[in-house]
Order: sequence, then C-alpha cells, then structure tokens
Amino acid sequence: MATLEAFPTAERDAFTSACRRYGFIAADFSVWDMTEKQVRLVSVLRPETGTLMHYAAGSRDSWSTKFEHDLAIRVFGDAPE
Repeated sequence: MATLEAFPTAERDAFTSACRRYGFIAADFSVWDMTEKQVRLVSVLRPETGTLMHYAAGSRDSWSTKFEHDLAIRVFGDAPE
C-alpha cells in the first residue's frame, strides 16, 4: 500500500489540481492505493464526511479524472469554507 506522496508526480499533480478547482486542498483527503488481482485500486477518503471512493487505476482512464468527476457532482460534499 502506498500513500499519495509515493504516487507518480503526474498523478499527484492531477489530484492536487482537481482539488483546487473545486475549492479543496489535497490535505482534505486521505489517498492510498493497493493492487488486488493484478488491478491497481486507488482509494480516496474524505475523513470529514466519511465518504470513501475506489478508482481503478489503469492505462485507459486516469483515476484522477474519475475523482474530479466525483468532485464536480459533489460525491464528497461541499468544499470547506
């Protein structure tokens, strides 16, 4: 299991940028990944709300794009003020 700090720079930057676009900061979330049955899964938790989402991290789609979509539809709730 790796935390966000160990992710590739491009993934960290995409995650941080998505957070900023929706009024969050990266520290508002806990992010880690695991590999199960040859599939890398990235988990994102917003401790404030208890919302936990899992994203497949494959070569076709970026997990950070799916995360940003979830921010846009407020899966994780509203950004802190």
